Amino acid sequence: MDLSSLLKNTKPQEDQVEKKALPQGSYNVVIEKVEAKTSAAGNKGISLQMRVFGAQYNNYVVFDYMAISGSEKALEYSLPKLKKLGVLLGSEDATKWQGGKVRVNLSVDKKDDTKNINWGFSQVSEDDNTPISNNTTPTITADDLPF
Repeated sequence: MDLSSLLKNTKPQEDQVEKKALPQGSYNVVIEKVEAKTSAAGNKGISLQMRVFGAQYNNYVVFDYMAISGSEKALEYSLPKLKKLGVLLGSEDATKWQGGKVRVNLSVDKKDDTKNINWGFSQVSEDDNTPISNNTTPTITADDLPF
């Protein structure tokens, strides 16, 4: 059966990669991107893209979003995490966090098992400090941040 007329304006299927959350635990990461974002509700926040380094899950990418405006509950969750990042990375200027290495404490989201939830940051564990090979370039400037 010739399908050419049916498929003439159709693009081939992209290779599908199964998306899975990392198992619950703590992971060393390098911060690859720091972006100012606005939620669908109009609240502002900081989005981090982080890459795991170490033997077992090397190069796995995880994300985190921390509110800087919005509900009191969201701020009570996000602001202490942002403060901890500032302490660990030596600056509360989020534009300087790219390339910084920290440890994240992750669990699997109960509502969507393809996503992780980051419960906090700590110092990189020296016993799992395999270097990562990636090239990070700044993605934002200080003018992009809403604070």
